[in-house]
Formats: sequence, C-alpha cells, structure tokens
Amino acid sequence: MTRGWQAAIVVLLVLFGVFAYESLQLSLRDAIGPGAGFFPFWLSVLGAVLALLLLAQLKLGRAIVGTGELTFDRAGLRNVTLVLAGVIVATALLELVGFRLAMLLLLIYLLAGLGVRNWLAMAIVAGAGSFGVYHVFYDLLKVPLPVGIFGF
Repeated sequence: MTRGWQAAIVVLLVLFGVFAYESLQLSLRDAIGPGAGFFPFWLSVLGAVLALLLLAQLKLGRAIVGTGELTFDRAGLRNVTLVLAGVIVATALLELVGFRLAMLLLLIYLLAGLGVRNWLAMAIVAGAGSFGVYHVFYDLLKVPLPVGIFGF
C-alpha cells in the first residue's frame, strides 16, 4: 500500500521542485510588494513541506491514507479525463476565440459532463464564469486577456 503513496509523493516533490525553480525565474519582489514569482514560489515550498511530512508519516506508519491500495475507480477516472480534456481544448482555443468564449464552452462542457442537468443553472454559472470573470480581470484589475477573432 505504501509503495503507491511513496511514488505519488515523489512525483509531487519533483513537480513542486519544478514549480519552485520556474518561479525563481520571476522576481520575488518589485517596487510595490510581492513580485510575480512570490506566491508560486512559496506555494511550491509549502507543498513540498507537506509532501515531506506525509512521506515521514508513511515511514513511521502513522499516515491516514486509506485502508486499501492506491486504486482508481472508473467514475473518478472518467471525471478527471473529462476535466483534463476540456482544459486542453479550452487552452488550445483561448487565443483563437478569446477568453470569454473559450471559458463559456469549457464551463458548459464541464457542467454537462459532470452531471449537471439544470440548464438555467448551467447558463448562469457559465455566463458568470466566462463573461463575468473576464470583466472583473480585464476592466477592474486591468489584466489583459485574449479577445479572439470575434472581438468580444
């Protein structure tokens, strides 16, 4: 049982190490406070510390990681695959159709794929999650986001 968890923790440690290295390529501080690399760096350090604590608990036999082997059920694997495929397609469409349409399509796809059947709720969540988030970031926070070929 612990071999699977140890392997997963090692993968997480490598991932956190890559994130820490990449965030150090950005500035940790700038003139007005934390720089672009500040939060990614410290989140990767925190993740690595927590992973090391879990590894130590596994070594001492005190970790609460379940009673069975590290296995995946079909429904969980299906949901992870749906989300991953949706994010990949949305990322590919981002520059072409813009943030609003890419996120609108992604949210509708995810909500429908994960079992939401209330179309009104889907429309509200997808609209707020795409057009609403766009206007918060673009208009209020002045973060440039892709507009796409349609111009909206």
